[in-house]
Amino acid sequence: YKTYVGGILLLTKQHYEMCNGMSNRFWGWGREDDEFYRRIKGAGLQVHRPSGITTGYETFQHLHDPAWRKRDQKRIAAQKQEQFKVDREGGLNNVRYRIESRTALTVAGAPCTVLNILLDCDMGETPWCTFG
Repeated sequence: YKTYVGGILLLTKQHYEMCNGMSNRFWGWGREDDEFYRRIKGAGLQVHRPSGITTGYETFQHLHDPAWRKRDQKRIAAQKQEQFKVDREGGLNNVRYRIESRTALTVAGAPCTVLNILLDCDMGETPWCTFG
C-alpha cells in the first residue's frame, strides 16, 4: 500500500519521538501500522521505499492463525469503531509498561538489545486489551 506502512520499518529514535510513537489503543493484530503512517505524515516525515524489493505476505512469516492467536482476530464493537480514528492523545508520551527482560545480541556485527515488554492494560480506555 502506498499510503500505509507495515512489516519491517526503520526509523531513528528522533523520528519515532516526533511521531509520539505508536498509539496505545491497538491490541492484537491489525490497523496499528495504518494509524502509525498517519502519525509519520503528521510529523512531516517522508517514507522512502526501496525499489526492487519483494514485499507482501511472503516477505516474512506472519503468525496470526486464528487457532493459535485468538487475540489477533477478536474485535469488539468499541474497538471496531476506534480502529479507523487517529489517536491524537496516546503514544510514547503516556504509555505505561514494565521491562520483563533484556537480551543482548549482535546482528551483523552491531550490538543490539531485545526488550521483552509488558504493556499496562487500561480497562477504562481500552477494555479490549484483556482478550487473550
